[in-house]
Amino acid sequence: MKQRITLKIAGRESEFMVDAEREELIRAAAARINKEFEAMRYDYRNQDPADVLRMILLSEEMRLLETEKRNNRENNSLIRRLEELDAGLEEYLSR
Repeated sequence: MKQRITLKIAGRESEFMVDAEREELIRAAAARINKEFEAMRYDYRNQDPADVLRMILLSEEMRLLETEKRNNRENNSLIRRLEELDAGLEEYLSR
């Protein structure tokens, strides 16, 4: 079920329609953005807040891509290992 929530991100309030079961995750994401914004805002106090948010967006997207790449490598490694085990099991059972 969708519900309306208000989040304050980078000093501006916005309303969102979210699934109730995802509200906690969305609020945690907003808190993380705000924490990063405040840290970067101090370092880049002469920058427009939108520029700071763009830097945060780029940083988070890079982190997400790195995580996806690492997960893909790990998944591929697991798949290869399962295929090896399956081949070994097939060979054992065919004796």
